[in-house]
Amino acid sequence: MLKELIEEFNNIFDEDTILLMPTAPYIAPYHYGAFPFMLSVTYTALFNVFGLPATHCQMGFNQQKLPYGIQIVGCKGNDALTIACAVELEKEFGGWKPPGKV
Repeated sequence: MLKELIEEFNNIFDEDTILLMPTAPYIAPYHYGAFPFMLSVTYTALFNVFGLPATHCQMGFNQQKLPYGIQIVGCKGNDALTIACAVELEKEFGGWKPPGKV
């Protein structure tokens, strides 16, 4: 079944395809606070299992000044496209900022 899913994703994605997905369904939890969200690893683990490149791009901060972002997924072996998309999103949305500089 896994091989069929991997093949299906490989058939759907071509070299120009990107998928924009949340990196996680929540803003960064406090230290040791992620345990209740363990099933949320599927947001990123799925693409690891399929062997697809995914690049996280910070999009901004919430009202509590915690970062949130998006992951950019591409076809197998096309890491350069996901990174290039992240660079363009970073230009538009301001990219990563160190704590205290929000």
